[in-house]
Amino acid sequence: MKKITLRTALDGILAALALTLSFLEGMLPDVAFLPPGAKLGLANIAIMFAVISVGFLDGFIIMIIKSGFVFLTRGTAAFFMSISGGTLSCIALILIIAISKRFNKDFSYTGISVICAVIHNIGQTAAASIYMSTNLITSYLPLLIVTGIISGLITGVILKTVMPALLKITHKGLKE
Repeated sequence: MKKITLRTALDGILAALALTLSFLEGMLPDVAFLPPGAKLGLANIAIMFAVISVGFLDGFIIMIIKSGFVFLTRGTAAFFMSISGGTLSCIALILIIAISKRFNKDFSYTGISVICAVIHNIGQTAAASIYMSTNLITSYLPLLIVTGIISGLITGVILKTVMPALLKITHKGLKE
């Protein structure tokens, strides 16, 4: 019972962290050389940590909560793109972890983050194309792939940096 309570509390903390990072990132101004609306995806650090260290379902639920927050703060179109990109990104992350375990091969957090960021941008582009009923949005895809690589590198380095401390804190509580 104590383990379930601790896991639920950890999920709540990670969801709050994802929402806080999403909110703070939303306050940052757009960068001149990036496509409109492009962000680093800092909230994905909490989601990746949850999927990698707590469980697939935990990370997926946190992604849904974050997308719900996007709906409340940025509207329907942003929600549709967030849930689409987030779902594909979570599926990619789960597949990467499954492949890693199956072949006993570790992937770097940075590599995982880059793959997930690019997949996220592809999912968002598909969602925007459907939402706007036009394929013209796909012309942004090459730029969004480059943006995904850059943002994935940044969030991956951050995840790699904070992962040891987060694991130490969280697994100590979950093991007790």
